Amino acid sequence: MQVETHDSLWLDRSQVVSIHELVNVSGLSEEDVYELVDGGALVPINADAGAWTFSADCVVTVRKASRLRNDLELDPHAMVLTLTLLEQIRSLESELSQLRAQRSFFGRD
Repeated sequence: MQVETHDSLWLDRSQVVSIHELVNVSGLSEEDVYELVDGGALVPINADAGAWTFSADCVVTVRKASRLRNDLELDPHAMVLTLTLLEQIRSLESELSQLRAQRSFFGRD
């Protein structure tokens, strides 16, 4: 019996990762990561510095971008657009859930 091992990360927003670490955990190229930054899907902590660093929660975004690129064969611009739309959907679903909870709390079902 062969046991597979997988790398795991404990993501904490206070942790900082480099662009090279994002490349390593995602399989994206450095150019793809730059495209994600240019498109606004990723925001470096220190955009003015020579070597960008990112909050560790960006790992989730780059992994999602990698899956989109690989599964749907998206180019970098399409990845940015898709990530942006997915984030808007997530935000709207969260807002809708909060509004439903408020409505339920005030007995307006």
